[in-house]
Amino acid sequence: MNDFEPTIVYRSPGAHAGPLGKTYDYKGIQSLETLKDALSNGWYATLPEAINPPVVSEVVVEVPEVIDNAPPTRAELEEKARELKIKFDGRTSDAKLAANIEAALNGLDKA
Repeated sequence: MNDFEPTIVYRSPGAHAGPLGKTYDYKGIQSLETLKDALSNGWYATLPEAINPPVVSEVVVEVPEVIDNAPPTRAELEEKARELKIKFDGRTSDAKLAANIEAALNGLDKA
């Protein structure tokens, strides 16, 4: 048994004069499948919806703040050392370089 009652769908603009100076079209729907197809292709179940379709507001996506707790990379240490004019070479360990940077930032002169 089919419980679907034939209905009408609307869209605007169209060939018929409607309220508020708007125009609209309508068509008869005979099946649920046809109704689903029409509603997903710009048709509305009521004339007021067709004339003033619901406005979908802009979606705002909140991006969580990224907290970087990872230790600095060798490249970051070297960049900061150059910025602070700290001497180092390939034999300088990451730990020693980090300690020298910390000392320079705290106003101490460590070698």
